[in-house]
Amino acid sequence: MIKVLGIDPGNYSTGFSILIGKGNNFKVERSGTIKSRKRPDNLKNIFNSLQEIIDNHSPDEIALEAAFYGKNPQSLIRLGEVRGIILLISSINNIKLFEYTPQQVKNAITGYGWSKKEEVSLMVEKILGVKTQTHDEADAIAVAFCHLLSRGKI
Repeated sequence: MIKVLGIDPGNYSTGFSILIGKGNNFKVERSGTIKSRKRPDNLKNIFNSLQEIIDNHSPDEIALEAAFYGKNPQSLIRLGEVRGIILLISSINNIKLFEYTPQQVKNAITGYGWSKKEEVSLMVEKILGVKTQTHDEADAIAVAFCHLLSRGKI
């Protein structure tokens, strides 16, 4: 059995999930969205929230969606700050971290690397039986699912 913390990083909305896999059986133990409003408190909130999730669920590995370049360089810098927090959390807790591109994640959950967010949410619900509240939450579940697939755990 392996327990994975899946993370979809965002400046003000970071999706997370705890996905457990053993053979062909897997389940979402917990998922949600960490929401923050103002900087730099958002970084502290993300750090504290992720640390609490790790303390309560003891994941074996972390799966993180890799950054992609958008149209706004300032947003990419802000996303880099959030990713730094996640890398720090991984290091502090001595948990291996694995990264997947958005295309790898979408391909794993939908079979098509350029799927829309709505399609990812629909497949998360269909495959894992979880109704998500946000696209960030669905993406985090899909990241953990992608990781389990790539590691041959499901």
